[in-house]
Amino acid sequence: MLLTSACASTPSAETVASPREVPARAVVEVAPIVVSPYTDEQLTALFEEARVLLLGGKPQEAARQFELLARLAPLGTVAPPSVLNAGIAHDELGDRETAADRYREVLRSFPEHEVTRAALLRLVRAAAYMERWTEVIECAERLIGHRASSVLEMVEARGARALGLVELDRVDEAAREVGRARDLIEEHRLGEAGKPPLELAQVHFALGEVRRRRSEAIVFQPFPRDFADALERRCQGLLDAQSAYSETMRSLDAHWSAMAGYRVAQLYRDLHRDLMQITLTDAQASPAKRELFEGAKRLRYRVLLEKGKKMMDGTVKMAERTGESSGWARRAREAQQELERALAEEKEALARLPYTEAELNAALATLKRP
Repeated sequence: MLLTSACASTPSAETVASPREVPARAVVEVAPIVVSPYTDEQLTALFEEARVLLLGGKPQEAARQFELLARLAPLGTVAPPSVLNAGIAHDELGDRETAADRYREVLRSFPEHEVTRAALLRLVRAAAYMERWTEVIECAERLIGHRASSVLEMVEARGARALGLVELDRVDEAAREVGRARDLIEEHRLGEAGKPPLELAQVHFALGEVRRRRSEAIVFQPFPRDFADALERRCQGLLDAQSAYSETMRSLDAHWSAMAGYRVAQLYRDLHRDLMQITLTDAQASPAKRELFEGAKRLRYRVLLEKGKKMMDGTVKMAERTGESSGWARRAREAQQELERALAEEKEALARLPYTEAELNAALATLKRP
């Protein structure tokens, strides 16, 4: 029988009270005793069996055995790695909620153990997948302060913190964190040849998010004094963000690629939405002139919807091919249908106008000046 925690120390003769001296309601407290029916060697053997199951592509069986080990010897040497590996097995099964609970248990029950850093990394990823940005930031900051973090872990931690910050609208802080991560990437020449490490994907996505947020702060309602300049800056911001998202896709990870593909399509969709809010500034314009202006807008900017839909179609196909089933894949399917409806509506609206395409093209010049 293996005792995994010590009993209370045996009291000395001097401290043992006689029957007459013992108070009527005396309470003797002892430390909890956890008894395991297995020896250390047997527990280690069971752990190795579970590990083989996990590495052999049998996460369900592995999860059960790791959970059992954690219950059999909660204070034993196999407990911390068993809880961590149970989380990894649940991650493999797609159960991010349970996986995150196991990683939190490692941090709570074994804060000084060597597996803590791995649990933090895994929890950052699970929290990001579930879009729990506050937890992402908290765990990333703990990783950044961890003395044993490797360069790639530090890059991932800074990328995660940046992503959490930008999704909580703390764009300037996020930009600074992205800069720190990119400095590490450049200093160590990470990802320069071949497929970049997966840890870089989050940094590039966070950079895309920063650029997207800043680009979309340029709007066209009220109508800017220099529309051409505003439009050029907005389009350049779109292209810069698209470049960062494209770097994310180079990781060839289905989840990050789905996120990046959705965002690129969204860039075009949202630019179209904002441009369609432009109204004719000539207060004296006739109804016919206003109608012509609206038709010219639709004709010129419809291409943005077409580009967005093409990108969204590719993202949906990739998600179906890889089995990616996150919320981002769902959003891509919903946005694909939305873009299909928007394009159909644009075509119908243009068909109803009493103008030819040549007449509408001639009216496009009005969009280049107030």
